[in-house]
Amino acid sequence: MEASATMAVAGAALAACLGRKATASAKHVVALKAFESELGVQAPVGFWDPVGFTSDGDVSTFKRRRSVELKHGRISMMAAMGYITPEITGKLPGFLSPSAGLKFADIPNGLAAVSKVPVAGWAQIAAYFGFVEFSGGFEDYKTGTPGDYGFKVLTSSDPEEKTKKLSAELANGRLAMMAIIGMFFQDGLTGSAWGDWANYTASPLRAFESELGVQAPVGFWDPVGFTSDGDVSTFKRRRSVELKHGRISMMAAMGYITPEITGKLPGFLSPSAGLKFADIPNGLAAVSKVPVAGWAQIAAYFGFVEFSGGFEDYKTGTPGDYGFKVLTSSDPEEKTKKLSAELANGRLAMMAIIGMFFQDGLTGSAWGDWANYTASPLRAFESELGVQAPVGFWDPVGFTSDGDVSTFKRRRSVELKHGRISMMAAMGYITPEITGKLPGFLSPSAGLKFADIPNGLAAVSKVPVAGWAQIAAYFGFVEFSGGFEDYKTGTPGDYGFKVLTSSDPEEKTKKLSAELANGRLAMMAIIGMFFQDGLSGSAWGDWANYTASPLRAFESELGVQAPVGFWDPVGFTSDGDVSTFKRRRSVELKHGRISMMAAMGYITPEITGKLPGFLSPSAGLKFADIPNGLAAVSKVPVAGWAQIAAYFGFVEFSGGFEDYKTGTPGDYGFKVLTSSDPEEKTKKLSAELANGRLAMMAIIGMFFQDGLTGSAWGDWANYTASPLRAFESELGVQAPVGFWDPVGFTSDGDVSTFKRRRSVELKHGRISMMAAMGYITPEITGKLPGFLSPSSGLKFADIPNGLAAVSKVPVAGWAQIAAYFGFVEFSGGFEDYKTGTPGDYGFKVLTSSDPEEKTKKLSAELANGRLAMMAIIGMFFQDGLTGSAWGDWANYTASPLRAFESELGVQAPVGFWDPVGFTSDGDVSTFKRRRSVELKHGRISMMAAMGYITPEITGKLPGFLSPSAGLKFADIPNGLAAVSKVPVAGWAQIAAYFGFVEFSGGFEDYKTGTPGDYGFKVLTSSDPEEKTKKLSAELANGRLAMMAIIGMFFQDGLTGSAWGDWANYTASPLRAFESELGVQAPVGFWDPVGFTSDGDVATFKRRRSVELKHGRISMMAAMGYITPEITGKLPGFLSPSAGLKFADIPNGLAAVSKVPVAGWAQIAAYFGFVEFSGGFEDYKTGTPGDYGFKVLTSSDPEEKTKKLSAELANGRLAMMAIIGMFFQDGLTGSAWGDWANYTASPLRAFESELGVQPPVGFWDPVGFTADGNADVFARRRQTEIKHGRISMLATMGYMTPEITGKFPGYLSPSLGLKFADVPNGLAAISKVPVLGWAQILAYMGFCEVSKPQSPGTPGATGDFGWKVLTSTDPEEKKKKLASELANGRLAMVAIMGMLFQDGVTGSAWGGLALNTASAWRAFESELGVQPPVGFWDPVGFTADGNADVFARRRQTEIKHGRISMLATMGYMTPEITGKFPGYLSPSLGLKFADVPNGLAAISKVPVLGWAQILAYMGFCEVSKPQSPGTPGAAGDFGWKVLTSTDPEEKKKKLASELANGRLAMVAIMGMLFQDGVTGSAWGGLALNTASAWRAFESELGVQPPVGFWDPVGFTADGNADVFARRRQTEIKHGRISMLATMGYMTPEITGKFPGYLSPSLGLKFADVPNGLAAISKVPVLGWAQILAYMGFCEVSKPQSPGTPGAAGDFGWKVLTSTDPEEKKKKLASELANGRLAMVAIMGMLFQDGVTGSAWGGLALNTASAWR
Repeated sequence: MEASATMAVAGAALAACLGRKATASAKHVVALKAFESELGVQAPVGFWDPVGFTSDGDVSTFKRRRSVELKHGRISMMAAMGYITPEITGKLPGFLSPSAGLKFADIPNGLAAVSKVPVAGWAQIAAYFGFVEFSGGFEDYKTGTPGDYGFKVLTSSDPEEKTKKLSAELANGRLAMMAIIGMFFQDGLTGSAWGDWANYTASPLRAFESELGVQAPVGFWDPVGFTSDGDVSTFKRRRSVELKHGRISMMAAMGYITPEITGKLPGFLSPSAGLKFADIPNGLAAVSKVPVAGWAQIAAYFGFVEFSGGFEDYKTGTPGDYGFKVLTSSDPEEKTKKLSAELANGRLAMMAIIGMFFQDGLTGSAWGDWANYTASPLRAFESELGVQAPVGFWDPVGFTSDGDVSTFKRRRSVELKHGRISMMAAMGYITPEITGKLPGFLSPSAGLKFADIPNGLAAVSKVPVAGWAQIAAYFGFVEFSGGFEDYKTGTPGDYGFKVLTSSDPEEKTKKLSAELANGRLAMMAIIGMFFQDGLSGSAWGDWANYTASPLRAFESELGVQAPVGFWDPVGFTSDGDVSTFKRRRSVELKHGRISMMAAMGYITPEITGKLPGFLSPSAGLKFADIPNGLAAVSKVPVAGWAQIAAYFGFVEFSGGFEDYKTGTPGDYGFKVLTSSDPEEKTKKLSAELANGRLAMMAIIGMFFQDGLTGSAWGDWANYTASPLRAFESELGVQAPVGFWDPVGFTSDGDVSTFKRRRSVELKHGRISMMAAMGYITPEITGKLPGFLSPSSGLKFADIPNGLAAVSKVPVAGWAQIAAYFGFVEFSGGFEDYKTGTPGDYGFKVLTSSDPEEKTKKLSAELANGRLAMMAIIGMFFQDGLTGSAWGDWANYTASPLRAFESELGVQAPVGFWDPVGFTSDGDVSTFKRRRSVELKHGRISMMAAMGYITPEITGKLPGFLSPSAGLKFADIPNGLAAVSKVPVAGWAQIAAYFGFVEFSGGFEDYKTGTPGDYGFKVLTSSDPEEKTKKLSAELANGRLAMMAIIGMFFQDGLTGSAWGDWANYTASPLRAFESELGVQAPVGFWDPVGFTSDGDVATFKRRRSVELKHGRISMMAAMGYITPEITGKLPGFLSPSAGLKFADIPNGLAAVSKVPVAGWAQIAAYFGFVEFSGGFEDYKTGTPGDYGFKVLTSSDPEEKTKKLSAELANGRLAMMAIIGMFFQDGLTGSAWGDWANYTASPLRAFESELGVQPPVGFWDPVGFTADGNADVFARRRQTEIKHGRISMLATMGYMTPEITGKFPGYLSPSLGLKFADVPNGLAAISKVPVLGWAQILAYMGFCEVSKPQSPGTPGATGDFGWKVLTSTDPEEKKKKLASELANGRLAMVAIMGMLFQDGVTGSAWGGLALNTASAWRAFESELGVQPPVGFWDPVGFTADGNADVFARRRQTEIKHGRISMLATMGYMTPEITGKFPGYLSPSLGLKFADVPNGLAAISKVPVLGWAQILAYMGFCEVSKPQSPGTPGAAGDFGWKVLTSTDPEEKKKKLASELANGRLAMVAIMGMLFQDGVTGSAWGGLALNTASAWRAFESELGVQPPVGFWDPVGFTADGNADVFARRRQTEIKHGRISMLATMGYMTPEITGKFPGYLSPSLGLKFADVPNGLAAISKVPVLGWAQILAYMGFCEVSKPQSPGTPGAAGDFGWKVLTSTDPEEKKKKLASELANGRLAMVAIMGMLFQDGVTGSAWGGLALNTASAWR
């Protein structure tokens, strides 16, 4: 029954086949009959067309093919005879190429001759072919008999005879074509085109003649030459693989066929998923329907079959025989027969399944009639250009899958053009090799001959720019001349040039189709030529000729496998270094292993499910809780990562880092992966290498897809929640990328924001396209003729190309550029993207009135703009680096970067890297020193980075960090928080270790050896090359660590931890402000100074409001700087009354003194109006900065926030800009421009002086050198060095005792004072005995006077001959002193900070929290304690800690502040608003207008006015009880405008008033001082020409910074003679005071004179007390002597005004000088010292009178009546 059924099925199938064949025959009968009488139709075959070329019945096509067949036959007959003749007749005598010395006898017969015939020989052959082909024309078959060119030997004048001859020739040609194919095949297979196979015993094919699969009629079949090496083992393995692949293919082919014939299985494929067999489509469509578990079963079965027989079954038995006797047999012969049959069937199935897959992918079904697939988008293009048999329509990458005919035609047109270029390029490679190069010059001007241009890629750098310009211009001409849309209105590629096309549409299509096919071939050819040229140095020739190629060194290395061979696409082995290659190969194997594990780690949980149980029991974390893929990164606990890292480390370290040197890379002795057999080991490692490469690609793809879609596989259609979905149809979404947003700007899914950014991107792209073309065009076309700026005499030719042009283009040029940018930006409005298509401003050249075309054009422009943005960045980078945006780096020989190309740290791929230009001066010594420093910093950073990481992973050390302090390692927090916890001794140890490492190698180690090599051979090596390699690796790691530690510090400071998820830091005060105004990507909330650290939202909003206002002012200020420079100043008068024009006002800071007071008043009034009009608390009731002016904000809350945020960002930028402008203006006299222009700047005089160091250059922030006096500068520089030395000593004096402890023993044995008794810091001042201070002063004096320090001498610049600090080498000396100067500056800042902190907290370091005894602690919560100062008591009023006294003083301070605020406003208001009208005192006839402003008013206000003022002050004072503790005591008198009923608000207002009052107290003192000095509380002294002081500006004692100084008004009458007398008197008084001061101090320090003051009275010097008490002890005669000496000094020299004596010069040249200028300097110095002594002696007399001693504590004077 079964047999009958089978027979029936077979018969039905046969009948179907026969029926189909009969139908086909019938269908073609007509076409065949058309050709029955044509040439070549001969008995017994008749008409012969086995491939069906004539199936369409086209006679013309038939004739053309017949003509081609005749030609091919002729060539084949010649080729066949060429094989046979030399074998029979022998070769020709003589030389084939006399020039090459090549004989005919040297040319082997057959295929081997191909590589021996010289190029010229092939050229002759090709030329002859071409002659034969072209001489008869291309269409000879149309006008006559195919193949008949009139040569009657071959044909005949008799038509019948001609037909017979041509038919005979046709038959012979067919035979010859078969013959030559057979000859080629046999020659390639055996080495000869004929002869007995038995003769070729050496053929490697002989080894396999009896193997499985060798069957008639083919015999042994190896078309790709896998057995060409004759390796039997490899053959058997491949045969085994072939059998398995065949079996899979047979199952696959049957799987395609069976469901179609028998139907699908009943029931469910997956009951759990409710998936029936009937639901699974047939073919490729089933791939996405079969559930994962189904694929897992398939894979498992494959694995079972694969593994069950072992991997090496072919070695021990017959390949493919696993003992399953249905397929094989116990009879060896039968088994071989079955396996051979199976092998043949498997080969057929492999071909079949490939065809099925191809047809299924192409048409949607593995069989059936193409005519059935009417819905296929491929149908739309069946009649298009380029659709040719036998392939038909060909679109392997699916460009036409959308069925868009227009797009297809455009791409076809592009393909034709690319093909044409490729044909030209391919011919350009070939022609010079055959015909030689053109004679003469390519570029006469450059002296460049055609013969000098190498062939191939090497020509790229040799062709001059103008040559490339011509090529590009020709390309552009061809491209533009036909228009961009030629494919729409005609046939793609047809530009009317009828040689290439034709006026006959059919012929034109045929020609273009032929050209298209040739172009495709040329595109493949040129790619191959480029590849081979880049790889071997020539586009053809024998690889064996390239013996010098570095690739040759690695041909036998691990991983060199067929078919690719050695593969190094990025050129890592281009240097031919075998050791480096092996190291990289080892690394590649390891990376591949990690990638294989990673790829399997992605796949396995999806298939098998996750592990049961807990990943971390302590954390309660199950394996099931860990998501698959990238999402797992943040879920795996730190300990898990630690285990992974530890395993990586174990694998990495266990084999050593140099395993590749002593063995096979990747072989660690684990024989499962390798083998004890070297050959097997290489094979396994090679296989692993290939798998690892695949895994590396796979894991990268998985990461990419996972990051993009949330899963490493699956259908994109499933990710409906992705924000990327919102933009799939937007502008710029183009194949093949689709929607592209690599930085996640659209991750919030906001369409409006997307459109705005897309619009911005288009604009940036347009600018970049213009910029890129602006770089390129002048290089190609040259610059414009004529002048860029006629007024400046600046020609276009004077402007350099690239970045160098920035400083050359005049300001007006930049203004035009900016104006054009602004016009383009503003003309379309800022919100064009909302109401239309982004980037469409109606200019239809760029867009179109057709919406689809517009989108297409804008998308193309967007893509081009992206490319241009990348291009311009690259051009800027290269221009900045090399001085040109293109060209060969080898041309930049003058670049200072060249000096360092072989130095340590110059590593691929970056090369030499100096982004901040430290080596721009080309100084090798400096470079090496910096490289050494970089290595050290990198080492510290590596230790620091590991110090962050290690405690997190391994936990902290057990035990105590400081046993004495009871401080455990576990008590030290990780990160920045540890800084304040580590004890001083710990820091001392760290610093000592740093110092040891720093000092032990010397400071100049880089000079005598390799930077960073201190002889520790673990880090370096005794092998110089290895040492450089290790240090370079360390340098790279150190750079990474420096970046890492900065990032860790930043994140730690911001979030409290150097890593972890920001979501974990819920307690951070920054969280409170994440949705506030100004929180914008990419920074988010930004508060670098921690203003919001208290989390107070109200305070934040107030500060945000203030920031907006400051930003607005700064934007106005910045524009105010820029606008007059660009547009010019306003016409007319700024102040008509003052005759002051706008043009008279200079730009920048210089304008401050020129704007009249009324102008400033208007500015201030406008500021006040803006400030007050919105109220002071606008931020409480609305959005900060929103005053209802809707141009800046909006009625739409979202839009308002967006605008204010944008304004905030712009304001921040403006604040930075205006600060920079002020700084540059103050420094150079202009807010911009080139420093080189400021030749008159006094700073220029000092550019080469000591201490002028990068990056600051010359630094004089207080303007000491403003007068340009070099001598004064040298003296000040010398002083700065000394002060710096003192400060360095002082700083170290603060620090050393804290770290090392104090000296043992006694500081003063006589006083019993130990070093340990002297406190550290300011408290030591009163403990050091007088003699100690005397020693300090004596040493300072010795240093000061021991070396001449006149300007010009070495001592004037700090060089006192001590060569440790300086050097005998002038350059080295300058370097050391400059270094000392910088350190001294730092020390001066440090000691001031230490003194300040010590005075404030009682210690120069440490937290205020540690100083619990400080009197300041009692007042930390009082009124007026505000950040950033906190509690502020500079004069120590609260030193006694009495809170009641503090409250009284605070109340007094508030009142004084109020009075000062009133006084300050009283000064300013009349100047701005004018005075009151009417009378101040009618009875006295005194008008307000009569009362002058300022101090001069004091004597004008009548007594009654003062009485009113005093009465009001008294009323305020007594009207409110002010006892300590009452509200009045804190300044609250019940007037709620100033305070508030809300206690917190009241405190805030009073604190604000307190701060303003402090400012006013300082302001009023300054106003009173300036008023008293100049006669006005503001304005330049230059305005007060009537001041009596003007008469004395050049007198003795007028010195900066005070200038003329007369605090008590001695010169108020302006009498110069009286002034001279008083000046002389001041000098004398100063001299007396200096003597008196020294008289007080000297006995205290040196002791008193020995012996008697008065022998007659028995009065010893020792009996005379020091100070005031001496007055009554000195005898009368002593006073008489003193007075007599004073009188002598007074009267011995005439001192009339105008004489030398009147100026203090009594001829004693020690104090003065014979040089008038020097004399003046000395007397001026003496005058200043005398003034100081007068103040000092008054203080001493006062303190002596009060306490009984001129110094010391009152506590020492126990006998004082004051006690």
